[in-house]
Amino acid sequence: MPMQNWQRVALGCGGAMFVGMGLGRFSYGAMVPALVQSGQLTTDEAGWVGGINLASFLIGAFLSETFRRYRPMPSVMRWAVSLSVLALFSSALPLGVVWLGFWRGLVGVTAGVIMVQGVALTTIAAPEGRRAVAAGLMFSGVGVGIFFAGVLAPSLLSYGLAAAWAGIAVAGLIGAMAVVLGLRNAEGPPVGAESEASGFLQILRSGPVWPGLAAAYFLFSFGITPHTLYWVDFLARELDLGISMGGLHWAVVGVFAVIGPWAAAWLARRVRAGWAVVVTFVVLGAGIAMPALAAWAPILWLSSMIFGAQPGVSTVKAALARDHAEPQDMPGVMRVMITASAIGAAAGGVAFPALFNLTDAYGPLFLIGGGAMFIAAVCMLPRR
Repeated sequence: MPMQNWQRVALGCGGAMFVGMGLGRFSYGAMVPALVQSGQLTTDEAGWVGGINLASFLIGAFLSETFRRYRPMPSVMRWAVSLSVLALFSSALPLGVVWLGFWRGLVGVTAGVIMVQGVALTTIAAPEGRRAVAAGLMFSGVGVGIFFAGVLAPSLLSYGLAAAWAGIAVAGLIGAMAVVLGLRNAEGPPVGAESEASGFLQILRSGPVWPGLAAAYFLFSFGITPHTLYWVDFLARELDLGISMGGLHWAVVGVFAVIGPWAAAWLARRVRAGWAVVVTFVVLGAGIAMPALAAWAPILWLSSMIFGAQPGVSTVKAALARDHAEPQDMPGVMRVMITASAIGAAAGGVAFPALFNLTDAYGPLFLIGGGAMFIAAVCMLPRR
């Protein structure tokens, strides 16, 4: 049976998520222990470089709709992916914290653009009964990228940091090819088209679901920051498990990041997207907070699995948004939601490194991250 257009679009956007999010955003966590141990960065600098990446995600999300007014959405996606690959290759050059911070910042911007445009393109192309599946296909790209980073980084670090970055960049180049093929016949709203509710406040006031969903997007990105920045470093250096074991955990994160969207899509088809969002937030909150209470091996593995499955939350959030928005409004709606997410990432990128510098302890970070997810679950409780 030939592949339908919505499936090609979802796979193309999945390739973009593989490059911009899976490799661009999440590969850094697997590199932090080696960057610190090699002396290229101090622990504080590693945290702030990661924070720059998270904060610049906000810039990309905010500008994404502006780019769409001048270029077709598939074209914007291709440019964003190309710049992401360039940033990954440039990160291989050991030219100091400012150089690395710049390129991590650029890939944060492109990841924000990819997230907004990718979700909109995918959910617009998919028929109503297939939106959760299409979103699952797209967000699986994040998991594949995390898995590649978890496997490639420890394997290539024996040849040096430059080799590890270059290997990740080559994987990104392969992902870029999938984007070109998948988005070849993709269509979005006409260039310059305006939605009926295009302003931030207009969208938030246009329905009862939007304020809670925006808060959930903010809290989600804020709450995953401790694991995104510090999980591998916590395992490798704080618990003295070593870089190889940290990389293995990160590979497990990647495996479950592939499984998570499909599990969430399955759940959404049975209990509807609204309740699926609540359930996934509660489970994710428990998984993030557990290592603060006990560092036993089973808990550490379970935390890696649950945190890894977090793209599943994004899957059901995107499906819920499309259920309540018209196709022409989706780019504007997703701009608001991903901007809220980016503000959460930026807040986490500033707050958690500052808190770590103050306490020199990982436990409080994990507790706060888990608590954010529980609050998000409350925000998403269905209202009559």
